[in-house]
Amino acid sequence: MRKLLFLLCLFKTGNLLAQEINLQGSYGASFIGGESINFVGKDSFYFNGFYCTYGVQGKGTCEIRNNFLYLYFEKGKSKLKKDTLKKAIVTKSVTTDSNSVILVRVSDNHGIPIPYATVFIEGEHSLSTGTTTDSSGQVTLKAKSNNYPLLIKTYAFGIEPGQLKLDSSADYHITLFHRQDQATNKELNHGEVYVYEIDELSEDQIVMRPEKSSERFRKYNKKKE
Repeated sequence: MRKLLFLLCLFKTGNLLAQEINLQGSYGASFIGGESINFVGKDSFYFNGFYCTYGVQGKGTCEIRNNFLYLYFEKGKSKLKKDTLKKAIVTKSVTTDSNSVILVRVSDNHGIPIPYATVFIEGEHSLSTGTTTDSSGQVTLKAKSNNYPLLIKTYAFGIEPGQLKLDSSADYHITLFHRQDQATNKELNHGEVYVYEIDELSEDQIVMRPEKSSERFRKYNKKKE
């Protein structure tokens, strides 16, 4: 059985230094889309990704070899269990201003930010207005106190729509979670192999990119429980 032991290799003054690192838990990166890899047990993983117009998911076994991460997806027809949608995280603070500030963070169900998602705000006495999240999956909205209650609606390719009702005027910090849209989701269960070139590695972060890619290395940060 393959061991999920990762080697952190550093080149310094011509000498190769190596340190064994045992990775466990969920690591994710956000780009024009996003990926999360949950390492479990000794050599197993669960994978979720969304890429503009579709999503993928799968599970299997993995190993590190010569500074490359190999994800071996299992073969089979069984469907992965659909995630239970996480409840929105809402922090509310009192404001005496006539305009309240609402910071919305749009993420997938694993906490990975979804950049450039569409966010609509519908007020009791105003027309619906829309905007998009930035590259970190966040957007700041403003609403007049007499427009409450408000309905926040979120959309992006590859995920299920989300919404949240705000009953009273206040300043809000909100994280809305979203499951992948099964209609546009592809399950990786035909023995596919994903290979990533590793640039840096620690227990808190994996810096890597797809094999033979010219794009920048992505930072896969460990999700804190």
